[in-house]
Amino acid sequence: MACPILRLSVFLLLLGVLVRAAAAEDPDQVFASQAFSSLGMIDVTSPPFGADPTGESDSTEAIQRAILFARDAQMVTYFPKGTYVVSDTLRCLHGRWDPDIGKLRNTRDLPCILVGDRSTTERPLIRLADHSPGYDDPARPKHVVRFWAFGSGREQPTTELQPNINMNQMMIGIDVSVGRGNPGAVAIRHRAAQGSSIQDCTIDARGGLIGLEGGAGSGGSHFGITVIGGKVGIDYSETQPAPTLAGITLIDQEQTAIVNASRQALTVVGCRIETNGHGPVIVTRQKTPHHGELSMVDSMIDFKKPGENVVIDAQAAVTMHDVYVRGASAVVQSGQQTLFKADQEGWMHVRELAAALPAPPLGSWTPMPGFRYETPIFVNGNRSLSAIHALVDSVNGPPENLVTRHLWRSSFPSWQSPGAVNVAEPPYEAQGDGQHDDTEAIQRAVDENGIVFLPKGVYKISRPIRLRSDSALIGVGRCYTWIEPLGGKGSAFVNPADPMPLIQTADDSQANTTLAFLGLQTTLDAPGAYCLNWRCGGASVYRSVNVDMPAAWKAKRLKESPQYDFPLVRITGNGGGKFYNFHQESWGLHGREYRHVLVEGTRQPLRFYQCNPEHARSDANMEIRGASDVSVFGVKGEYQNPIIRMVDSDKIRIFGYGGNASAWPGRALFEIEDCSSYLLTNLVDSPRLQGAGSADHFAGEGSDPRTWSMVQVIAGEKPDLELRPADRPVLIRRGDP
Repeated sequence: MACPILRLSVFLLLLGVLVRAAAAEDPDQVFASQAFSSLGMIDVTSPPFGADPTGESDSTEAIQRAILFARDAQMVTYFPKGTYVVSDTLRCLHGRWDPDIGKLRNTRDLPCILVGDRSTTERPLIRLADHSPGYDDPARPKHVVRFWAFGSGREQPTTELQPNINMNQMMIGIDVSVGRGNPGAVAIRHRAAQGSSIQDCTIDARGGLIGLEGGAGSGGSHFGITVIGGKVGIDYSETQPAPTLAGITLIDQEQTAIVNASRQALTVVGCRIETNGHGPVIVTRQKTPHHGELSMVDSMIDFKKPGENVVIDAQAAVTMHDVYVRGASAVVQSGQQTLFKADQEGWMHVRELAAALPAPPLGSWTPMPGFRYETPIFVNGNRSLSAIHALVDSVNGPPENLVTRHLWRSSFPSWQSPGAVNVAEPPYEAQGDGQHDDTEAIQRAVDENGIVFLPKGVYKISRPIRLRSDSALIGVGRCYTWIEPLGGKGSAFVNPADPMPLIQTADDSQANTTLAFLGLQTTLDAPGAYCLNWRCGGASVYRSVNVDMPAAWKAKRLKESPQYDFPLVRITGNGGGKFYNFHQESWGLHGREYRHVLVEGTRQPLRFYQCNPEHARSDANMEIRGASDVSVFGVKGEYQNPIIRMVDSDKIRIFGYGGNASAWPGRALFEIEDCSSYLLTNLVDSPRLQGAGSADHFAGEGSDPRTWSMVQVIAGEKPDLELRPADRPVLIRRGDP
């Protein structure tokens, strides 16, 4: 243990030096020398940092100082186009607790957000210098870019890592190369939670160890990542609950494309794997019943060489849905046992597969040592404990858009897009100071332009902003650009009997609406406000948006606390498109009809890529009511009320659950009522057993798992599917969802 401790000590010493250097900068002088500071950005190449975009000199120290300065100024770190050579780890420490500052700053809004230039299609590149010190030993991995958070002194001491508060940390549109002669290099480490994400990133890991290490879940996830080479493409040995990967390409890993021991189910959607090896290309591991499950959707695995090729070696339950395989001899094996064979000739289309591997018992450290969950499969009401269920056919090949259908378009709008306007500049001149009414400025900018950029600030509005079908409303960062309601006389947001949204989209099935990188937050003086009425379908995208409401403790100063008896986000009309990293976890001031998100009456395809509605004190956290064609790729929840309630709906798909929610006795975490077709996979909790928590804890009390069910299905007011309390179903399907 001496070597790891020594390395940690040296690491903290070096970090402290860099933190002190960043803190020594005079903010006013820095802002004066930075062309984009008024936008909420710190340019790594501008004074006083001076990173070299030509790649001729080492930029490690310059970039590190810029990252920490931007974090403490609550700004993003901006990388102009170019190549940045580094020789040591870029350390992206969340600012909630920084040992060098020595002061607990109790907010999730001090992240490191690294953003690349969007003026061209070529992304900035961070390149590890060849033969960099400390990267020569695969047995002692070292990161090129590392995101993490220390404990806050509550759940974990400030000297320990605490990934569940590693929130809002992002890297967007920056590529990474591990260089040459660095066999111990790990390109990116990012195990994280709410709001955190790596997006639009190509990793050249050839000659290195791992491309991406650590999984984001719990309202965070990673999107649009390509890994070329490396021993392992993506190592999810450590993750937060219910991690999601979407739009992933993995090419020519030397050993394994994906290693997974995730906390509860990993959902992989829109994934392309190409290999010159024989596999297994995916390896899952399980030590407890709530680790290592895998749901794979709309993916392809292509073996370039014939042989005894294996797709997945599984220790935990696996489901596959519309997965295309070529050149494999086995689709799923568990150790030496082949669970499902494949035809090496041509493409096999795995329409549906469930491998129901038995879960190990709860451990001796729990109140119920030896207790076992069951892993059944349910198809059209029939329960099975068979190890395998599969529906396959032969096809000419996968659809061309198998991966890209799950991502935003490559020309995603940004502040640098042609025609984009800055709402703070003439002729609009929004103040963003948290005081003035910016309604007219923002609405005019939206009416006159397709792409509207809101720099860092708090933009107060007195009536809803109504978007066009082609509107793109873009902020600088999900916790740096905020839109909030004004209260008082003349405000449209003061009547809770007639609630109004901060943002309302056009009601258009063919819309191309974008909402990205900003926050929507209601306030106590505007009790009739909710965040969003999403009515646009087509190619519309909700990407890394923060939705929030007042914390219950803030209302204690009021004579009468408001009661929010309406949803915070409503998806209605032609609402559809793609939602990336939706999360909401408020836990007070809720009436029975409150929902973090309500999907009602929609028919357009609607996709959630990581959905984390939790802690609601209402009848349900999320509800899908009278809707069709809704898919959720990765869902995480806590507390005792239903996480998702589905009523009078069809074509509903829920892939992969995780979290420590435990339902009230006789209730369930997922409620299905009068739904004609649905699919749920890998519903596994991290047990919150009796004795844990309390009634006034945000996550509620633990309960005996023998008293509640994961799923309840009702049809015509009668039970339609009998699940036992100990069932943790691998697959539930009715009809053709």
